[in-house]
Amino acid sequence: MKLERHVGGLSLARKVNYLRARGWHEDTEGWSSERFRPVPIARALHHQLTDDLSRALCQMGWQVMGYSPRGYVQMRDGERGPSCSLPKALRLQARRERRPVAELTYALFLAALLETEGGAPG
Repeated sequence: MKLERHVGGLSLARKVNYLRARGWHEDTEGWSSERFRPVPIARALHHQLTDDLSRALCQMGWQVMGYSPRGYVQMRDGERGPSCSLPKALRLQARRERRPVAELTYALFLAALLETEGGAPG
């Protein structure tokens, strides 16, 4: 699942503001953060979405089991559930809440975006 398709079309300015508010910086090689070497803006956006969505799922009882070197996250449902990918965790949570995956993903992303833009406490 491509996470970006669920967040709609963000303008370049909003993408830049979102990444900078989350600690990313741009230089001649691309976008980088504490965890990631310089990458193109699309990859930086994917990494940040992964971080924000996994953090939001943690508030719903999920646990982050770890990250791959490429930035993919493994999640676990509660204390004893089997581990799974972030997209599968989003599907399971959406099914639990009886709502479409895109709706859940977009709601979690909007909460993170509002937090970065100073619209909600974080």
